[in-house]
Amino acid sequence: MLALDFFRYNSRLKALTFAIGLCVAFIVGSFAFTNGLSTTVTNISDKFVSEGAVVYSGDNLTGSLVNLAEIHATNQYAAVGIFETTLNDTDVTFFAVGDESDILHWSYYPFPGQIYSGHIGLDLGLYNVTTPNESLTLNANRTYSSSIFPEYWNLVNWVDLEKMRPDLIGHASFILFDTLDNDAIDSLRSQGLTVDEMTGILSFFDAGTGEVTNDLWLIVIPSSCIVALLVYSAVAMETNDRAKDIAILKTMGASNLQIGEIFLFQAAVLSILGAFIGIVIGIIVSYGISTSSSILVSNSLFFLKVTESSMLIAFASSTSAGVLGSILPILRVSRRRVMEALR
Repeated sequence: MLALDFFRYNSRLKALTFAIGLCVAFIVGSFAFTNGLSTTVTNISDKFVSEGAVVYSGDNLTGSLVNLAEIHATNQYAAVGIFETTLNDTDVTFFAVGDESDILHWSYYPFPGQIYSGHIGLDLGLYNVTTPNESLTLNANRTYSSSIFPEYWNLVNWVDLEKMRPDLIGHASFILFDTLDNDAIDSLRSQGLTVDEMTGILSFFDAGTGEVTNDLWLIVIPSSCIVALLVYSAVAMETNDRAKDIAILKTMGASNLQIGEIFLFQAAVLSILGAFIGIVIGIIVSYGISTSSSILVSNSLFFLKVTESSMLIAFASSTSAGVLGSILPILRVSRRRVMEALR
């Protein structure tokens, strides 16, 4: 009862509690970002065959031109052609897919004369596309969503793409392979082609995610130190403000241990309240960002994920730091002489 009577939750302590909450929210948000990043890499990897590969010539996909007749690999693949142009002063990318083996498990075949627009691509309607031989009129009559191809690419039939780019007849901009063994990879590379294995790309991202996870402790430690400093300042100010009250308690027979317990209780309350506020803020902000990204970016794979372990780490680190931060001012006030405090 003594501790409760002595603990007055004033506006200064409320402000410090909210500041502690922001530090905890930062910790929760950081872990949520990393957890979401790890889950995103997993989701992306599930959309590809683990042994697949992208094959192209030169340094980039858009400038690549692969002769399909010279591909000696027996593995199944899907061919992709790209054509970049300008419509109404806007850069536009058209692409077509040849996937006779159905390795992509998706229908990428608009009728000739039609465009399937990405969600952030063309507006629906008629478009006149200037080709090397003629002006081609295409109708953007529906949208599509794909986790493989960018949404600013616009899907057309391969016949229309060949009219836009006659050099794509018998060729492709790049090839998506279902599976490739080492012999097939060596054979393709001996033909001067570039082979980017999906497993290599995803392993790179997965390794990067692991490094980010390890670096999270560089966020937890300074955030915990800030919490400790906030609690230290709160307890130090409270002990200075209540110096005479402490002296009176000592004259009434209170021991240094009992005085220390009063302010240790105060530090624990501040830390626990701040931790709960921070966890709630972290959950709300993470959920808000994930919901917004799914609304703004159709078929978005990225989200922030708050887990029980991240909340536990944030709670434990903040409360421990708060209690440790209160020890020095508590020791200082418990050693203060009664006559010195009453002056």
